[in-house]
Amino acid sequence: MLLSRFWYGVLALALGATVFILFVAAQLYNRSSHRAMSESLSADSSAVEWYLNDDARKRSSALIRVALNPALRGALAKSSNEAKPGAELRDKARTALRSATDEVPPDLKFDYVWAVDAGGRVIAAVGFEHREDWELGGYPVVADALHGWIRDDAWVWKGRILRVVARPVEQDVNGEPVGAVIGAKIIDDGFARAVTKRTGAAVGFYAEGSRVASGAPEGFDKANLDQITQDLKQLDDNKDYVEKGRSEVRVIGEHLGVVYARLPGEAWELGAGYAVGRLADSVDSPFKFLDKASNEDKSGVPTVLILLLAVLLPAAVGLGLSVLEHTRPLHVFRTEAARFAKGEVDVLAPSRFRGAYRKIAADINDGVEKVAVKGGAPRKAADLEQVLGPIPAQPAMSAFSVPLGPPGEPRPDSRPSYPKPMLSPRSPTRRPGSHPLSGPPPARDSEEPVEAVEEVSDAAIAISARGPTAAPGRPPPRRPPPPPPPKAPSGSSPSLEAPAAAAAAAAAPAPAPAAAPEAPAARQDGAPDADELTEWNAVYEEFLSVKQQCGEPTNALTFDKFKGTLQRNKDALVARHNCSRVRFTVYVKDGKAALKASPVK
Repeated sequence: MLLSRFWYGVLALALGATVFILFVAAQLYNRSSHRAMSESLSADSSAVEWYLNDDARKRSSALIRVALNPALRGALAKSSNEAKPGAELRDKARTALRSATDEVPPDLKFDYVWAVDAGGRVIAAVGFEHREDWELGGYPVVADALHGWIRDDAWVWKGRILRVVARPVEQDVNGEPVGAVIGAKIIDDGFARAVTKRTGAAVGFYAEGSRVASGAPEGFDKANLDQITQDLKQLDDNKDYVEKGRSEVRVIGEHLGVVYARLPGEAWELGAGYAVGRLADSVDSPFKFLDKASNEDKSGVPTVLILLLAVLLPAAVGLGLSVLEHTRPLHVFRTEAARFAKGEVDVLAPSRFRGAYRKIAADINDGVEKVAVKGGAPRKAADLEQVLGPIPAQPAMSAFSVPLGPPGEPRPDSRPSYPKPMLSPRSPTRRPGSHPLSGPPPARDSEEPVEAVEEVSDAAIAISARGPTAAPGRPPPRRPPPPPPPKAPSGSSPSLEAPAAAAAAAAAPAPAPAAAPEAPAARQDGAPDADELTEWNAVYEEFLSVKQQCGEPTNALTFDKFKGTLQRNKDALVARHNCSRVRFTVYVKDGKAALKASPVK
């Protein structure tokens, strides 16, 4: 799975790099937006200031027709010469003032209009109720108008901001002013919207530490301007704001930029002013780029190229590596496991698997072996050809023959001769050389050549561990044949003495069977004793007979090699089961001769 994991790492790195680039792009975009916002805010603040000055000039011009009204001019001149203006004079001035203000254009209408005489006393008012002794001469803008100047100012009056313009009223052309007319416009949300409409900026007016009016263009939430209330407390320490009346660009929150400016005149000392705000065109996350992008932006993206190179190609490579390193090995393992479950194979061949499946197959084989040793299901004899490949039927060495003696002389036996075993309940008496499956061993021709010994490994004889008792129905160990008759002396005739000795032995009565002696204890070094060697010799004879019955070659297996194999398996079972002896029995499995080992306590 190395390639797949490596590919996962490559994709993870690519994804991480893409996300990193997107976040960097978002930061660059936000920084550029903030820079553009700062430049736009400076222009917006100047535009609002220009609008306020232009509005003041226009309103001052609108008062000209009010100041030139003949009835109003006469009433103010007469009031300036009287110590206390009468009610009739006040009514006459009020009527003239109302008539003159009705002629002002609607977009320049005033909320309040006052007419004052030369002493600063209010003779008439429109839209405002007042006492008869009320005067406005103490305001600088009114005082300047009474001295012949046209002025504008901003008042903070009862929590409101008033834009005020004043114009002198002259009885004679170029004469002394006999009074003045003052017009006031309340700065409310309507006024702020008019400012926004003309400048395109979001503006908020504040006085006495709170916002009194605000206006914003379409798409701008006016609730953002509520944040200026909290920021106003910080303006007292702003050097530019205190000395110049205008602050630098200040960022409130994440993306709201604000520039504060004071209103000129009396409102300056009272902290009244306006704030111009603008939201930076920023993105909170890389995914917000899609919300900001238009259809034209999206149409310029090479979608097909991205789909092929960034989506389909990595997906195809990943799927190919997954099939190569995961799907195919899993399919092979599943197939072999199914064959193993059906009994078509006895073990899982680890060499057929790759990666972790090889270790799993080896562990399964070890587990099945341990279960069989502990008395579980019997194991099938191992097939040497399945493990090591095909084995040649004949050995690679050439065969040779051994010359025999004179006719009638018995053939020498290449196997060692052992004493005749004692009969015991574990080994019932059977005719030597017989086997329930194979019958009597085939007769050997005295002239049959003896072939060379073939080297075979221990795996050629399948040894399976079973429980303490032998399986029922299995044939008992085969007893060895009687030892061959001794050779005749050199001076005697083999053709006469040998048959006579054989006839005498046949005529003699059979001796009574002796009681079976106790089996001697196993030797400390693990080597077999005489009885055990005798039993192994019988097993060897029976094994050869069964192999011949099954059509298997037997000329490559000698007793010494057979004994060595039994000894090694015996030592392993004695160490594993702590038993005293091991009984070996011959059986036929899958058409081949095999051995089973049974521990004997």
